[in-house]
Amino acid sequence: MLTAGPAWTAGAVGTQTTTPRTDRGDTPGAPTSPGSPGPLLAGAEEVLVLTGRADLGFVERCLRQARAGGARTTVLYDARTEAVPGDGDAALRDVLPVPVVARSGGGFRARVVIAASAGGATVSIGSGDATPGGWGLGAEVWTHLTADGSTVPTLITDLAAWLRRLPGLLWIEPLGVERLTAVADLLSARPHAAEADEPLLLVNDEVPFVEQLPFAAGADRLGVAAGAFDAAGRAFAEIARAVRALQVRLLVPVGVRCDVAGLTAVLDEVGGFDETGEVLVQAATDRQYHGAGLLEWWSGDAGVLVTGGLECTPESLLVTSADPGGHVELGLLQEVTASLLDEPAAHDVALGDPGLAVRTPEPAGAAAPRVLTVRLHADRVEAGLVAAGATAPDGLVATVGETSVKLPWTGAEGRLHTYVAEGATLRGRAAQIRAADGTQLGTAVVSDVAVAVTRYSRPSPLESRDLADVFGDADDLENLFAAVSQLASGRTQRYGTAPAERRAAEEDRLRAIVGPALLDFAFGRTLVDAAGEIAIAVASMDAGQIERLRQQVLRLGGAASGWPLPARLTAFRIVLVLAAAGLWPAPQDWTPLLAAGLDALIAADDEAFAGEQGALATVGIAAVHHGHLLSPLGGFEDLRAQVRLDQTPPEELVAQYAEGLAGDVLGAEFQAAGIAADAGELLVRSPFDDAVDAIPESVGTVQRSDSGGVLVDTSKDPRRTTLLVLDLLRDFPDTHVTVRGSAGTETHGWWNGRRLVLLSPFGGRWRGSLWPGLITGIAMYAKGAAPLPAAARTWITEVAEMDEG
Repeated sequence: MLTAGPAWTAGAVGTQTTTPRTDRGDTPGAPTSPGSPGPLLAGAEEVLVLTGRADLGFVERCLRQARAGGARTTVLYDARTEAVPGDGDAALRDVLPVPVVARSGGGFRARVVIAASAGGATVSIGSGDATPGGWGLGAEVWTHLTADGSTVPTLITDLAAWLRRLPGLLWIEPLGVERLTAVADLLSARPHAAEADEPLLLVNDEVPFVEQLPFAAGADRLGVAAGAFDAAGRAFAEIARAVRALQVRLLVPVGVRCDVAGLTAVLDEVGGFDETGEVLVQAATDRQYHGAGLLEWWSGDAGVLVTGGLECTPESLLVTSADPGGHVELGLLQEVTASLLDEPAAHDVALGDPGLAVRTPEPAGAAAPRVLTVRLHADRVEAGLVAAGATAPDGLVATVGETSVKLPWTGAEGRLHTYVAEGATLRGRAAQIRAADGTQLGTAVVSDVAVAVTRYSRPSPLESRDLADVFGDADDLENLFAAVSQLASGRTQRYGTAPAERRAAEEDRLRAIVGPALLDFAFGRTLVDAAGEIAIAVASMDAGQIERLRQQVLRLGGAASGWPLPARLTAFRIVLVLAAAGLWPAPQDWTPLLAAGLDALIAADDEAFAGEQGALATVGIAAVHHGHLLSPLGGFEDLRAQVRLDQTPPEELVAQYAEGLAGDVLGAEFQAAGIAADAGELLVRSPFDDAVDAIPESVGTVQRSDSGGVLVDTSKDPRRTTLLVLDLLRDFPDTHVTVRGSAGTETHGWWNGRRLVLLSPFGGRWRGSLWPGLITGIAMYAKGAAPLPAAARTWITEVAEMDEG
């Protein structure tokens, strides 16, 4: 079961090939970092991170692969510390933050990473908080354990039992209790069977740690690595007196918290236990932070090691987590044959050395109200607050940017109070919180509950990889296009449901299938550097990769025409991005593809996603127009006429879809402002556009010609059809109407309300006919009610252009 550790390492979770912790080598703790971090369970259903401090954006990146595999990811941390929410202007959604407050008034100090499914679990117990320093930069000690057999060892069942007891030690929201219970249930889903020599889990909710340690009085050596000691050195003294070792060694980091005089007095006492005794105070030579919170003692070659980040303070070692001021934490006890304290190169120091930068222990601060989180639900905003005493604010106000939401008090359980604003929402990762009376209460992380607790059934590769990387990998590409097709699977009932409600339901349904990343791409919430990173990825492909990708895009475009709008948005944006990235070298290659994709995009009708449809169509028609100017596209005017926008699309959406497209293919000026102006001209609907659209389908296939006229393909008599169309367009004098019959011959006509000109084929040239004074119109001739009189003038011409002979 013990798969890695205990060991000094720079990371906590997943860099082995089973489930990489991150796909980026420049992230602290990633595969290129020093140390040997442990794996996360492949196929985990739940990932639970317990930590004192949390950098949630960092954790989100580190656990991206696990989340992409469908795992729910929960981060439980001490609410008395200020969590870093990470970058982004949307609520946190890939990890579920659960800040807690210890009922004892102490801290929450457990450092554990658990990945669990019904058939297996990995558990990493260490000393580093879930921050870049704790998981990447500092020298911490982690022990990694795997339980993937048909039974689970005692440590796993003990851990599950402790997780179930935790809510009794913490002020924790019900959602956090649900996640603890879910993980505990998975850990205990298999039968228990004790294993020989397995590590022992130490928890302090009933018995202090110091009373659980099997000290051997008269040991040869005692080693302690800690970053904090109480002012009187009482906790360290109690351990030293119990062991009475011949050699005592302290490894302290720069910035250690201790009272120099108090700890020195204890060290002097320890040195007097035996006349041959030795006391060493050392610091690591490499200047990394080595406050790993470990104890080890030796009798001969037999060593006992305690890890878990415990501090040498009464709150950690001498009291329980239920006692006033006691910390909630855990440790791991195991027998070892090699000393961890012997591994780091170290040198002797004096506690009073200025280079050690000793910090004085600070007394516990006064109790203060703690806002836990702001949680977004589909129909409400919730916030939890742990009061400092018996009273709590009547209401809270959460503010993100210029938006504020008032949350009335709705209930309490002990000191945990709940506030709810029905029908409200917020956009942002962090909210400033104040009480209804104006008292500032600090900052709270904003989380999207529905997304965070969803397990994805068919996640797209964008959940774990950037789009540029996906385009460069054949397997990822297949998975991406498969995920796009999943967006077309089923749909929410359209009728009888308000568009906003239906949109929310459809996003929830699709998110549960493919994850949020592909939806963000489709709806313009993700900025894409098409002309930069993706162009580089395309340029690095060989000829075979280029051709395969082109064929995949062609198949995608062909399939998209029958899909619902979210899938069409995704497909068209993929084609647009790849066109801007240079997948096709010439405009005559990519312009028709964009035109076909745009035609499919605008053919769909779904009010719930009309904003995205209009914005992407606006960018799309501007891109097609750019290609048309470089290489004229047949049917462009007809396509332009079909792009109807019932309302002006949101400027910010147009800008987001356009971002990153400007470059060698679409030009450096392909920016949001220019696109809007270009589209404003291209998409203006005139009465003429409406008149052309009103021509009955029975006439034939009607298109706008690139010259501004009308082209009709008909199986009927071309001459009479020309008269009919000219009469229908009589409010638009001298419109050039071309009618092509089933034999392929053409008739051209112009009508200004009094004068009619027709051109008919004549031996490879054209015979022109003029009727100058048809004051009663041409309707009767078009309908066949009367024959057209003889022409006043005829002539022969080489070109089919307006002429009066």
